[in-house]
Amino acid sequence: MMLPRPSRYNRNVHKGSAARALATLVASLVLSVFAAPARADDAFDVGPAPVLNVHLTRGTLNIQTWDRPQVQVSSDTPLFVQHVGPEQVDPNIPRQLQVSSQQVQTANGPVTLPAESFVLPELPGAAHDAIVARGAGHVTITIPRTTAMVLAQVRSGHLSITGYRGIFVAHGRQAGITLDNVGGTGFVESLRGRVVATNSTFDRLRVRTATGSMLFQGCTSHQIQATSTYGSIVYDNGHFQPGLARFESEHGNVALGVRGGAQIGAHSESGKVISSFHREADVRGNPTTKQATIGGGGPVVTATSRHGSVYLYSGSINEHPHVRQQLSGNARLPIRYVGPPRRRPPPGFPY
Repeated sequence: MMLPRPSRYNRNVHKGSAARALATLVASLVLSVFAAPARADDAFDVGPAPVLNVHLTRGTLNIQTWDRPQVQVSSDTPLFVQHVGPEQVDPNIPRQLQVSSQQVQTANGPVTLPAESFVLPELPGAAHDAIVARGAGHVTITIPRTTAMVLAQVRSGHLSITGYRGIFVAHGRQAGITLDNVGGTGFVESLRGRVVATNSTFDRLRVRTATGSMLFQGCTSHQIQATSTYGSIVYDNGHFQPGLARFESEHGNVALGVRGGAQIGAHSESGKVISSFHREADVRGNPTTKQATIGGGGPVVTATSRHGSVYLYSGSINEHPHVRQQLSGNARLPIRYVGPPRRRPPPGFPY
């Protein structure tokens, strides 16, 4: 299959000043591209460990991988697209991500997520060129499997990353975020949108939302921290490797379905801690605080909710009909189908 020829627009961008395009490459995910917009449907030759930096004000962004040394950008609307060389990219890659404070309005008043920092791993490879894109619309970007880092922001709409393993930063304000078969180290923030991760393995993952819920299905985590103010968190049929895991919601509920060994500490201030284990488990405590040793023990996991309840169970929720029934009647848990927008849930399917 022949690759599309670069348009005149993209050829002109290649000749433009690249230094200004990545002035704030990671720190704020804000792009500064100086070129006239045009319809983008091109493939760019890149090095062995490129960086992708995308910012959409609205629309859908799908990021997928292939085995070619090109980044292909397809969009139904005009985009700013720029290819930036390593001499401009590498000096602008910091050692840690500085996340600014975020605030959203809710029916119960404003919710503020505090500023925090996230240490970034060292990027693989000696030199990193970048593809920088900015705009709005329905966009699909295909990147090499060896891409060193993905930076993606969608203010309103939906963002999905599929089949990528590396370093990733994903941000949405009123945008849902989906991670499918993703691995590596990442920071994910969606203020009002829902975060869904399936069949993924995380070395280190930080996820936070203000009102959005979270669903992890069939995932494995070495180190994970997931927090929300009003959203609920479900970690279903999940596995933990040596490391630390923390799940916390202030007003939502937390549900952990664990396969394999783990040591879980669960607490709810005004709700209950409900447990259901078919496999070997030692559960001690009272209705609001429990310690559960599963499969002889393992990684340390904490699950807390200030004003909601905590559910602990083994494996998949499908193995626990009474727990599933309780969750099905709880509107604050994301137990219905949570796929990409405009898809109908399969009949009888709980998520």
